[in-house]
Amino acid sequence: MVGDLGTAAVQLAKYLGAKVTAVCSTRNLGLVRALGADEVIDYTRKDFTKGTETYDFIYDTVGKSSFNACKPVLKDNGQYLCPVLGLPLLLQMMKTNISGGKKAVFAATGLRSDEELRDMLAELIEIYAAGKLKMVIDRQYPLEKVAEAHTYIAAGRKKGNVVITSAE
Repeated sequence: MVGDLGTAAVQLAKYLGAKVTAVCSTRNLGLVRALGADEVIDYTRKDFTKGTETYDFIYDTVGKSSFNACKPVLKDNGQYLCPVLGLPLLLQMMKTNISGGKKAVFAATGLRSDEELRDMLAELIEIYAAGKLKMVIDRQYPLEKVAEAHTYIAAGRKKGNVVITSAE
């Protein structure tokens, strides 16, 4: 959960007034709490999909879970959102779009209109300017080390954003 989407999602959800339960590894517990999560579940010790707590939304920022795994802990009209589209999610989206109740949703900004994206960006700028959204920078790499940066990102251990810098 502690990539760039996860760090932003926790802060934005808190800004919008949500009670936030975040899921991450042991090493990221402190960071996620500092970002504002009300509860933090260490996935190396507990599987949140096997608990008794139920959720209105589950935002799986990296596609590590599935709608079927999360369905038992979604509230009656809850939504499982994921920015990673694969065949299983696509099939669940079609199925849940027809039926009522719990929904599987592919959530990606690339599917939105330019006007909607401009409005969203303007709102993000306001939230950032108000000090309610902090960027978490894990590492910086010069442009000539972009392959090394990609290898680091692909390892799945980054906290927040990885920045590529240019000499210009």
